[in-house]
Amino acid sequence: MELASRGTRLGAALIDGLIGAVPYALVVIESLPSAVRYLGVAALAGLVIYQIHSVGTRGQTIGKRLLSIRVVLKDTDRNGGFVVNVLKRGLITGLLNFIPGFFLVDSLFIFREDRRCVHDFIGGTSVIVGNPHS
Repeated sequence: MELASRGTRLGAALIDGLIGAVPYALVVIESLPSAVRYLGVAALAGLVIYQIHSVGTRGQTIGKRLLSIRVVLKDTDRNGGFVVNVLKRGLITGLLNFIPGFFLVDSLFIFREDRRCVHDFIGGTSVIVGNPHS
């Protein structure tokens, strides 16, 4: 399988960030009416649930799906599912991001020949070109 390019992976992360920024802004801007802020909470919760489901079942966030890349287990090229993609790659890495400098180290690993970040090593995954067949 063909590895996703560094630029495509960055693009997918930026798309996901921008999509999440809109409902997040509705939640945190205190000058907005309460109804709008509640709508932001609902939208943010829905987005998080959708992203978790999509990563768990397809190996793709919205950004990855738009750019036709996906997360697979390195050794089998199959979707790792909820435990690998959400808990190992997402939750563990999210907790490690509280360590100063971890995010930078994680990100810089993309410049290795195998284009795997630290979170890919934690999950035993790679990011490849293509959409899942299912």
